[in-house]
Amino acid sequence: MAWIEQTKKASIKSGGPQYYLQGLSDHVQQSLAHFLRRPVRLWTPYGIVESGLTAVSSEVGSVEHDRVQSGRKVPSIANQLANWYSLNWNDIETITFDDSFDSDSHFVIKPRDVKFRGKARRKPVFPDENPLTVIRGRHGSLLVEHLHRMKENHKWCFPWATDQIESIVAEHKTETKNVHEFDLLRASGALDKLGIHLGMYHGKDIDCPFAAFKLCEYPQYKCPIEVESASSGFLASHHAKHRKQRVVVLCMAHNAPQSLVGYVDIIELQELAKLLRGVA
Repeated sequence: MAWIEQTKKASIKSGGPQYYLQGLSDHVQQSLAHFLRRPVRLWTPYGIVESGLTAVSSEVGSVEHDRVQSGRKVPSIANQLANWYSLNWNDIETITFDDSFDSDSHFVIKPRDVKFRGKARRKPVFPDENPLTVIRGRHGSLLVEHLHRMKENHKWCFPWATDQIESIVAEHKTETKNVHEFDLLRASGALDKLGIHLGMYHGKDIDCPFAAFKLCEYPQYKCPIEVESASSGFLASHHAKHRKQRVVVLCMAHNAPQSLVGYVDIIELQELAKLLRGVA
């Protein structure tokens, strides 16, 4: 297990806090030494973000440590982690994480837990592999937690949103093959009440490029949403580049397991209706 250690916290003259990479797996360390510098993708409760940070090999410069660097306008790894997980960044001492390079050769930091200064206990922050997925047999833990909170704190809009989504699903229960993706947009109002904002619909490229999620106590997470009548539509050739990006597929029926790969999450409307009724 790798970890990030903050050093030189109080030394402004020496550049302020430094974030050294410790305990990297042999493969990752060798790869970083080969690349010298690579962009960092950080796992948040919602999934990955492009952090703007850079993983730098000990082969670069005179620091003699593998490290995570930020530019002048980019918050540090501790700041970003604290923001996404609602923590006090100033107290963070070490961050334990899973290290890897993804298919784009980006350095990926998936945090496991955080140790604070002067405290022995660690706070778990392990993110779900598919936090925004709702399909049969797999319900993202973040969405489930959020819906339970919605039920308790929004006693009017939660039943209304549940009824709206159930009615759309019921109308197409036996006619899924004839559902047009436009028809799923009828659920946009109910989804918005549940913290899933589709935004403007585009007829070209990704359908909802300005979509965003606001779940639990976490900050808003911007993530494009592709609308398909069935998840198999996301396997079309024109979506080849999108399957390599961070995207959520909203569909009436999930019929293509191979579409749930990489950084793709899938929200199946008919399964969401079941989840909502179960929570209610």
